[in-house]
Amino acid sequence: MPGCRSLTSSLHRVRKLCSVLTLLVVACAAGCGEIELKNQTVKRTDEPISAGDVRAFVEIVRNMPGKRLPNLPPLFLPPPDWNPERTLPVSDLVDSELLALDERWDYEPLVHLLPDSRQFDRWLLRKRMTREQFAGMTLVIAAALSRSTVRPDQDLNEIIARGEATRNELRKLNVPFNSLSPAMMHEVLHRAAWLTRYDRARRLAAVPTENVRAVLNYWEQLEPLFPASVTENPFDSITDRLEEEGVPFEELPGGESLDVLTWDRATAIVGRDEPVMQP
Repeated sequence: MPGCRSLTSSLHRVRKLCSVLTLLVVACAAGCGEIELKNQTVKRTDEPISAGDVRAFVEIVRNMPGKRLPNLPPLFLPPPDWNPERTLPVSDLVDSELLALDERWDYEPLVHLLPDSRQFDRWLLRKRMTREQFAGMTLVIAAALSRSTVRPDQDLNEIIARGEATRNELRKLNVPFNSLSPAMMHEVLHRAAWLTRYDRARRLAAVPTENVRAVLNYWEQLEPLFPASVTENPFDSITDRLEEEGVPFEELPGGESLDVLTWDRATAIVGRDEPVMQP
C-alpha cells in the first residue's frame, strides 16, 4: 500500500539519521579523548601558571561537594623531633627527613582524597583537566600562596645556603642517634631545624613570579579554600629568634644607665682564683 511504503521509507530515513548521529557522537568522543591524552601533563610548583588557570581552579572548587577542597594533609612539616631511642645514624635520619619533606609535595596521594562526584568530574572535563592535573594545580597554587607571604627581609637564598651547610655537617655524623649524650642530642635537633627551613626556602624560591601575581589577584577567593599554614608566613613559626637576633638588652625603668656607671679599685671585689685550663 502507498501509505505503508511511505511510512516504511520514513522509518528507514530516521534509522539512517540516528546511525549517522551515533557515529558523529562516537567520533567526537574519540576526538575529545585524544585531546585529553595530549594534555595530561601535571604542573609542578616551579612551572608558571596564568590567572586563567587560577580562575578555572576556583570555579571547579565552587562546584565540588561542600564547595571546598578536601582536607589537605600538612604540606609543611614541623622541625624534626627524633625519638632519643632512634638507632639510625644521624646522617640517615637527615636523609629520611629530607625525603619526608619532599613527599609532602607529591600530587598522587592528593588524587585519592578528591571526591567521587559526577558533578566534580563534569567540571574537570569542562575545564579540560584530569584529576591528577587538578591535584597538581592545588599544590602549585598552595606554593604560590605561601611564597606571596614571604617578607623582603627573609632572604631565601641566605636560608638555602645556611641550610645546605647545616645539612652537610649533619650528614658527617655517622654515629647512632641514641648513642649521643642528651646535650648532643639537643644540639643536633637544634641544628636539624635548618632542614625544615632549607626545604621551605628552596621550594618557595623556585615559585615563578607570575604565579604569585596570579594568586594575589584571587586571594579573597583562595584564602578560605586552603589551610592557614599555606596562607601564613612559612618561616615565622620555625624561626629561632635567639639564634638569629641574639638576646636584646633592655635597661629596666629606674635602673642606672651604663653612661653613669663608675668603677673604683678600692671598692671593687676582685677575684683571685687561677683560671681553669681547658684540656
